[in-house]
Amino acid sequence: MNAHPDGGVLSPCLLIDLMSWPFFSLAKSPRHVPVRFAMGRVTVQVSGRDDGPMATIWDADILIWAVSRLVAARRRGVPVSPRVHGSMGEVLRFIGRDPGAIRYDRLRASLDRLHETRVTTSLRQTREGAQGFSWLVAWQERRGELDLILPQWVCDAAGRRGVLTLDPRYFALTGGFERWLYLLVRRHAGQQSGGWAFDLPHLYRKSASRSPFPRFVFEIRRLVAADNLPGYRLRLEVDTSNVPVLRFSPDPGKEPYPQDSVDNYVEDS
Repeated sequence: MNAHPDGGVLSPCLLIDLMSWPFFSLAKSPRHVPVRFAMGRVTVQVSGRDDGPMATIWDADILIWAVSRLVAARRRGVPVSPRVHGSMGEVLRFIGRDPGAIRYDRLRASLDRLHETRVTTSLRQTREGAQGFSWLVAWQERRGELDLILPQWVCDAAGRRGVLTLDPRYFALTGGFERWLYLLVRRHAGQQSGGWAFDLPHLYRKSASRSPFPRFVFEIRRLVAADNLPGYRLRLEVDTSNVPVLRFSPDPGKEPYPQDSVDNYVEDS
């Protein structure tokens, strides 16, 4: 947790929707191939503008900061606004990075990718259809001070309590795949003692990974063996049809992070 400019503590928070579905590139190299995902009534399409690279799961750290600011404001009784103000140094400290010239340049590049990434999704549409937006409507930096304008889609979720807190140790996870898995595990297992489980073919589809399925299984096995997801344990099983299943649950043996109660928590597929 981080000190908040208004004197409180800023807990990392993220929209539940962004923890369940493939909205970001998991690769450190630029991804230019769009995400085109459909599962049941959920559709997600993500691409960089003019064939540019799409935003990565590391770029999304900025959204975590912005959503955390919105949630902190809401809890103080302040109406949720799409405008978020802070400083570049504050963002870097929040995500566990030391401020410096190179970090500032990388942060500006992340802001550009968020602004230039186009998202179209059916999530949260009351009728058949979709909504399109960029992760940032606009951003401006002057003398280290940062102003963001978020899309209404993000503000609506933060305003209706569609968020979960994250363990700050998430920012220390270096791999895109393990970051994605932590978010999904946090979203579905929560603090349920029984945890949750997905069969690996279903989980592979949810990842929208460009890697072949055997490589995906290899990465899952590697993370199970490493056992370094903050607050959770993973184990591989097989179901009655001999299909591999990943089961995950809170691990009382790991140092817990005091997480807020789940806001409007509902399971999805």
